[in-house]
Parts: sequence; structure tokens; C-alpha cells
Amino acid sequence: MRSACLVLFAVGISSLFAACGDSELTCDEGEVAEDGACVPSSGVTTSTGSGAGAGSGSGANGAGGSGADGAGGAGGVIDPGYPPFPEVIGTLSIAILTGSGTNDGTDANALSVCLSETDCFPLNVLDVDDFRVGEFDVYHFEDIGLPRANVDRVEIRSVNGTDAWRPACIEIRMDGEPVHCEDQLDALLGNGNATGEAPTWTDPSGLHESCVTCYPTTVTHGPVVGATDDSSARVAFRTDATRKVAVRLAPTGASDAPIVAYSYPLPTDDFMGEVALSGLDPATSYEVSFEVEGELSPKKATFTTASPAGSAAPLRLAFGSCARVFDQPIFDEILAFEPDAFLFVGDNHYANSADRDSLRWYYRRSAEVPERAALLASTPSLAIWDDHDFVGNNTIGSSPGKEVALRAFGEYWANPSLGTPSTPGVFFTHKIGDVELFMTDGRYYRSAESNSNGSILGAEQTEWLKTALTASTATFKVIASGSMWSFTGDETWEDFPAARAEVFDFIRDESITGVVLLAGDVHRSLIRKIDRTAAGAYDLPEIVSSPLANTNSTCAASPPAGVTEIGCFDDDDFFATLDFDTAAADPTLTAKIIDATGATRATLVVSRSELE
Repeated sequence: MRSACLVLFAVGISSLFAACGDSELTCDEGEVAEDGACVPSSGVTTSTGSGAGAGSGSGANGAGGSGADGAGGAGGVIDPGYPPFPEVIGTLSIAILTGSGTNDGTDANALSVCLSETDCFPLNVLDVDDFRVGEFDVYHFEDIGLPRANVDRVEIRSVNGTDAWRPACIEIRMDGEPVHCEDQLDALLGNGNATGEAPTWTDPSGLHESCVTCYPTTVTHGPVVGATDDSSARVAFRTDATRKVAVRLAPTGASDAPIVAYSYPLPTDDFMGEVALSGLDPATSYEVSFEVEGELSPKKATFTTASPAGSAAPLRLAFGSCARVFDQPIFDEILAFEPDAFLFVGDNHYANSADRDSLRWYYRRSAEVPERAALLASTPSLAIWDDHDFVGNNTIGSSPGKEVALRAFGEYWANPSLGTPSTPGVFFTHKIGDVELFMTDGRYYRSAESNSNGSILGAEQTEWLKTALTASTATFKVIASGSMWSFTGDETWEDFPAARAEVFDFIRDESITGVVLLAGDVHRSLIRKIDRTAAGAYDLPEIVSSPLANTNSTCAASPPAGVTEIGCFDDDDFFATLDFDTAAADPTLTAKIIDATGATRATLVVSRSELE
């Protein structure tokens, strides 16, 4: 039972005023107060934020940008309210939609948005061909220190270039607050001589809103179902601005979906929000919906929680890597196989950039692929990176910009965590039923390939992996890496023999049972067993799935020494499935390489007794 609180907002560019009365709304047992009325309690607890580990950190380590803890349950759900919108702008966000006409885009002009005669902001996503026909571009300018009182216009300037550009819509947010939206622009910007072309366009109405958003809906991207186990799930989504998002949750088919969390996505997270739901029932299907400032969004997420932790039950995982082109029909095939979770094991986009807005552009564009979006909204997905979605081809731990890449990664993936508090990265563990995943980061601490005594994981992450493997009680332990384990000369574990031996020997010496290796990267798919002949060792299965949407590289004529190859395929896009049956007297893993048509190319069946 809590005092009701009335929240008031001034119209326009406003300050926040909150007044809490003395009166209390008393509800019956099993009910909570919501919007001035008593409604059934969901029994679900939540926290909100952006990025893995949301609500418990900042920036890439779990930005709590969507508000304070939204802990609910029997006591109700706390609405933290809008963040303050200060009079001196910290972060300015501009989104622009280019027209859909054949010649509306440009790849040559230098353009800026000016909010005063001298306060101008260049529109340039550094490593992206922006201003494409019918596409959005988003620009965030942080720490600008511009007083709102100094804003006296909304002007677009063509600084130079004669390739005329036609914008269809522009929206502006000041520290997340929507302050401008215009979708009836009559402008053709450029410095050439085309009919109607002009070097500037100024909104005659100044700072105003004639539309809510340039996007079709205020939930612009997602939802993305992330880490899900028997009692919890993470769900991420993106909005067009800092808006009040009431997250509703109910078992699939239920007539009522109570609010279980509030989120206020921030511009410093590219308006990505995330909710962590706990207190869920095992093996239960749920639906998540989003009410944005009182209006129910058409975007929904669905997921099914896992069987009770440690229980013997069938489990199907799927995984893949290397999604370069944005035509990705293979995700329809993946969805048809109904995996309990999908693992992205690197090169999940190809930004090849250390620029923040460029990385975010690729995350948004990838989320717009229809087949991929359908999978992400209905299947728990977990991710690690490789070089192309880190900061560039063959980049390593000393490469500039890795902190920026980690920040963007954390915004868009709903992983259970990002490294550890003392060791940042994209690595984590996650248990589903009686299978535990050890998702590693092969880039943030990677040594130069010329250093054969170097490391892929770095010393701290290696110790983390050892500790986690030792503590695991799972029947099967799946270690995923962006880089292959059994191939020499192409950025693989074999190029770091001491590091690979340290992991493999630890598995042997500490009697770590049930280990299976996953990898991607190489633009071909294969199944191998890495021969381990030393006393106490067992052969390690390696399943490699690549690409999801890219060109192929050729399979070797024969596998390297010390490897037994079941099959290698280099003529299509691929994914892999991993079917675990831990209820069998001798539990089994059935691994399959599957092509873009849904055809099985290779199968490996491994009994748990072979992995000890």
C-alpha cells in the first residue's frame, strides 16, 4: 500500500513537477493500485534499463537509463517518472527520413541542421552511406551544452554538393524530450541548379510538432527477446524518444495483461530500453506488449520459459554467424525449426567501425530485416561478437574504439551480463535446463596474431572461464567462440597454441565433462571432432556455422592433422541446430548443419558418456 502520486507536466519544452498527496488507495489481497484503480497483481518482479545487466550499472555495463528499479510484485509496480529535461541541452538527437522518390537520396552532399545561426550540427554517419532513398538516419550529439533559450530555428543547410536531396521528415529530441517533428517538408536541398533546389530550408513554424514521430510507430525497433531461463526473461526495444513505456506481461491467451514495468529509454542508449522480468513460471508461454504514453503499440514479444533448471528435458538450440547482406531469408527457416534459443556467434553485422552512430545504424538496420525481426521477437536470442561487429576486420584488443563498440553492443543485445564488474567484455554464462552456455569474447583482449604465446580471451577472462566450468553442474557445457578452434592460419585458436592448450588441458586435468565447442567466422559450415589422445582427455566436438547471409569460402581438401571431419559445406547460407536429450539414460547431443532451404547436410550424434 503506497500513497498515490500525481505527476504533472508543463506543455512544450518543460520542467517536471511532481506532487504526492496524503491519500492512500487500499486494495484487496492479490491486487495492486494501478492508474487510480485496483487490479490483479502479476506476481512478477522487474528491473529496467538498457543493455545487459540493466538496472545495475552504467553505460555499456548495464545503463540504467530507463529509470530507477521498477520492482513490482505484490507491492505493485513503481513508475519512476520521466527523467529531467534540463534547460541546457546535454544530448541532441536528430532523426531524418529521406524521401522515397527514385532521386531523393544523395551520397555526395554535406548537410547540417542548425538551431541558431551558429549552432549547427553536421549530418554524417561516418562509416555509413547515409541519406539513402526511404531510409532513416539518426544522429546523437552528446555534451553539447546548448541552452534551450538559444534555439531560434530549425534549419537544414546544404554546405556543399550538387546531388539534390529531398527529406521526407525530421524529428528533434533534446535530452530525449520530443520537441520537433515535421513530416510535410517541401524542400529540395543542394547547391546545384535543379528546379526548386535551394541550399537551405527553414521550418516556418520553428520548433514545433506537427507529427508524433517520423517512424511508423513510437516503438521503432524490436522487441528483442534475450536471456530467458525457467523463471526470468529479458526483453529489449527501441523508441523514437524518451517516452513513458508501460510494459505489460501475461501468459499467452490470458484476458488481462497487467503492467509489470515502466521504462523511459534515453538518448544516451540510442533510445533502447530493456526490462528484466523475474518470478515467471517454468515451461510457460508469455506475451509482452508495450503501452507508449497510453497507446498500445502493435509491437509484441512472445517467449516460452525453459524447463526447471537442471531438469532432464529436450532442448533445441540453433546458432549461426556472419550476416553481412540485409537480405536474410534464412531466419524464416530457423524460425520454422522452433529453437528454444538462438545464438549469434559473431559478425552479426558488418559495420567494421569504431564510430558510435555507425555501429548503431547497423544494429538498427539489422533489426529491420523482417525475417530476423520475427525471430528476435519470438525466440530468446543471445550474442557474442567477432571482428566485423567489433571494430573492423581482424581487429584485436589493442584496436581503438573497443569501448564504443561495447557500449553499442550492450544497447542492442539483451544478454544476461556484459563480462564481469572488473573485466568488461561480451562474455557470459547462461543455463537453460540442463545445458549451460559459456559465451566467450574473442576480441576485447585478443593478442596480435604474430604473438603465438598470446591469448584470445586474455588472462582474466580465461580464469573466469575456468572458474565457471568448474562450478557448472550441467550435463552439457557449450563453449561458444567467434573463432574456430581447429584451423590454422585464419584468425583461429590454433594460431594461439598456448592459449588453446591452456583451455583444453584444463578441461582434461579438472575432469570437466560434457564439453562441446561452437564457432563461426569462416564462411563455411562444418562438423569436426578435435582428437585428444592424452590420458584423461576425450575428443572435443566442434560445430561451425557460417554464413547466415554472406558469400562462401572454400572447404579445405582435407582436414588438418588431429581432426576428424564429419562434413564441410561451402555452397549456401547455413545455420546449425543442437538437440539435447538429457532425459536419456546416456544423454545425447544431435548436431546438424542445415542450409537455407531447410535441408540437413550433416549430422553428428554424441553421447554424454563420450565426453568424459
